[in-house]
Amino acid sequence: MQSFSLKPRLQVRYNDSFWVCRCRQIDNRWQFTNENGEVWVITEKQFYQLYDRRELFVDLEQPYLGMVPEVTNAPRDLSTFAPSQVDEARRRQHYLAGLLTTDGDLPPKIEIPGRITKIAQAISDQKRPPSVATICRWVLAYRVTRCVVRLVPGHWLKGRKAVIEGEIEGMLLDVVNEEYLKPEAIPVAKVWWEFKGRIDLHNRSAAPSRQLTLPSRSSVYRYVDRLDPYLVDRARLGKRVADLNSRVAATEMQVRQILDRWEIDHTPLDVLVVDPETGKVIGRPYLTVVLDRASRMVMAFLIHLGAPNTESVLRVIDRAIRPKHEWLSHHPKVINVWPARGLPLLLMPDNAAEFHAGNVYLAFDDLGIELMFPRTRAPQMKGAVERFFHTLNVDLIHCLPGTTFSNVKERGDYPSEKFACLTLHDLEALILKWIVDGYHQRPHRGLKNKTPTEVWVIGEKERTIHLPADLDSLECILAMRDQKVLQHYGVDFPGLRYNMPELGPLRQRLAPGEKVDVRYRDELGHIWIYNKFRKLFLKVPCTNKDAIGMSRDIYEQARKIAREAGRDADSFDVVHQTYQQIMADVEVAKQSNRLRQRRNAAKIEIDKEGQPKPKAPASNHLAGIARTALPSFELDAGDIAGFDVDTDN
Repeated sequence: MQSFSLKPRLQVRYNDSFWVCRCRQIDNRWQFTNENGEVWVITEKQFYQLYDRRELFVDLEQPYLGMVPEVTNAPRDLSTFAPSQVDEARRRQHYLAGLLTTDGDLPPKIEIPGRITKIAQAISDQKRPPSVATICRWVLAYRVTRCVVRLVPGHWLKGRKAVIEGEIEGMLLDVVNEEYLKPEAIPVAKVWWEFKGRIDLHNRSAAPSRQLTLPSRSSVYRYVDRLDPYLVDRARLGKRVADLNSRVAATEMQVRQILDRWEIDHTPLDVLVVDPETGKVIGRPYLTVVLDRASRMVMAFLIHLGAPNTESVLRVIDRAIRPKHEWLSHHPKVINVWPARGLPLLLMPDNAAEFHAGNVYLAFDDLGIELMFPRTRAPQMKGAVERFFHTLNVDLIHCLPGTTFSNVKERGDYPSEKFACLTLHDLEALILKWIVDGYHQRPHRGLKNKTPTEVWVIGEKERTIHLPADLDSLECILAMRDQKVLQHYGVDFPGLRYNMPELGPLRQRLAPGEKVDVRYRDELGHIWIYNKFRKLFLKVPCTNKDAIGMSRDIYEQARKIAREAGRDADSFDVVHQTYQQIMADVEVAKQSNRLRQRRNAAKIEIDKEGQPKPKAPASNHLAGIARTALPSFELDAGDIAGFDVDTDN
């Protein structure tokens, strides 16, 4: 997948004109010019907002686009050889440097011996000068690449021929698997004697030509010593001990720059949320967080009521890659900037099922992101995000009305259901403000008392941040995947159809019953269908315009209600009618909820002994929350929506 960085010479398309980035001005604004010589000056925030809204597009044909970085390797160099081999390679290079012309040709054959003698005297060669045939052999290896490594003697390729191989090796492996790789941890000596006995037994009945030569005892010991230590420990000591013994490969990895490694995890939040219409408690939401390990910068988060799944993972990764300026524009109370953006090199999830789904593997392969799964029962390998959850709970979640705390002992007699008043939208706004204006601005002990924002700003100077050049391509990659049969009316989802004229020629070229690849997101307005003949994805709209902007999860819930009522759940009109009935029930529930609140306010609470229990005003309770909730920054009265509840509730 192609990516770009905001830097000089970047070409973009905006308002039907092509603009070229010229420079960054002193005031940190970016200057662009078009083919007519017009100048356009824009801030970085405005640039990323236009990019996120798909009003500004990166020119995919320009030569200044970067590719998603991948892990590469390189051949060994001269310093990896023994000193004696290096000296010999340099000696040979001296001879060839004095013999070869600039075109890489040797002089006439009659002149070569004399020139070899002169070179040997010039370099004071203590060895016998090479012959003409030897020089020709060196030239064949050296002339094309002029790489001195090609002149290193091939002694490192030499070695002792394997004594244990073929049928003998198979017999020894049988003994190792049956005797040595067992929890009883028998010594290698028993392996040797058992192996010797099997060789003797085989030779007694085998023909002279089939006799096997018994390797020496030391050869067997060396063979067993070269076995994979992890496999040996796993068989003899158990998987957990083997994982602990091999943990150095994972825990020693140093994260030096931003975007080197992201950590992602889910957690149920210790707070109850309510329905925005009825005010009824609807449960505890889940929080999915992506954290940059080097800077401790929160790259993105997602709050959802459903259990974590593949779609929630893909959605939060999409948020993490994109700039956050457009997201923050919907939350004007957030004061500071949120500079998190870019494609990472490595992502460390946990071992949950949603991270092992095929959609996740394919998406991260397309983006060039490597997945590194931690060992089971090893949360310390994602210590940064685990610590973030603890900080979030202590600083914010456990100070909100309706918190359930982390356990029953901490909760005590606190009536979580009674004081719950936050909706999902309110909770997202609070967490967003706490992250951007609080957590990111607070000195972090793991960052040598620097703030995550400071570390990120410094890191931007050391690493070039790459972003997807095409957001439509990013949407296709980070989408749910399915295969559907293309009919004359398009693609059929339950209760919805997607079609466009361009699907007609595609269907005619497909074999009967052949399926097409379909990508879809939570939004019902469109899907993506792959045209294998044109080698691209087509954005196919929903034939029912009323579905534009609707959530797929909400639509599925409406279908479920219609199905339970015995109605046709595949009809959009029926589902829409069900939705209207739900809204009417919501209005009734609102009135019932208000009546219930008034009745509860008129009641006198009775304690366990049957005596009236004094009650503290809710305003005092909420005032205490406001004083202790967020010590790192201040919230105004409008930041916590729903706090103006009845005093009796």
